[in-house]
Amino acid sequence: MLNAKDAHGLIAHRILLLGNTGSGKTTQILTLPGRRYVHIFDQNALLSLQGYDLDYDEYMPDTIGMAATSMTKGKGDKALSTSSESYRRFETEFNERLQNGFFNQYDWICFDGATTLLDLAMDRVLTINGRFGTWPHQDDHGPVMIAFTNICRNLTAIGKSVLMTGHLETRQDQVTQRIETRPMMTGRLVVKIPLLFSDIFTTDVVEDKEGKSRYRIQTAPDQNVRTIRTSIKGLERFEDVTIDFTKDPVGQGLGGILTWEQKQLAAVKAA
Repeated sequence: MLNAKDAHGLIAHRILLLGNTGSGKTTQILTLPGRRYVHIFDQNALLSLQGYDLDYDEYMPDTIGMAATSMTKGKGDKALSTSSESYRRFETEFNERLQNGFFNQYDWICFDGATTLLDLAMDRVLTINGRFGTWPHQDDHGPVMIAFTNICRNLTAIGKSVLMTGHLETRQDQVTQRIETRPMMTGRLVVKIPLLFSDIFTTDVVEDKEGKSRYRIQTAPDQNVRTIRTSIKGLERFEDVTIDFTKDPVGQGLGGILTWEQKQLAAVKAA
């Protein structure tokens, strides 16, 4: 039997980084220490990552049909695009890499970003159902949720540190009338997916007294954002993760927080 007081070694983090567009989510990948592999689903991600030493593959959305359709079955213009293959390519390559140990060479496995990956999964489900480019039906969402949950379960079971980015949305609860900000995910994924991650942060950007943009992560929940949590002890509610790009990004921002945590754990172990 093990005892938690002896667990002071390097423990893999599973980080879900949520924020609005432009809040600095993707650039935090550059701060992570060690070898990094990035699955890129966001078309703008490479603009933030280009020029730095990391391995990646892109899985971009297929051309989407622009035909006007009706909610009435069988009505609408003929679609020019009839299928989506991006998700199937990702699925095939991801499964192969899980089986052949491809990820063993990396310290961090990153997904940027979850919102677009969900769109790709829906495109594939609609393709299977012969309705690519049309409005999803209620029963299309179930297969997407199962596929995404399985991706996250496999990802977090690899034993490597993981970072996944995603977007936020603000909604009003129909029962309590409370306004809340939550992950932009389908149905029960809003509750299920965060359970698979050790650390869930939100990102934002504020203006300091000198008029300069400062990028932050929120590390503790509040009344509006309840999903946040962290396994890292001693953090402020808001941590400045602004990157100075005149220097090497590694070890700054989120990477700096993780490096600080490892030093704290090492000190406890040495004591």
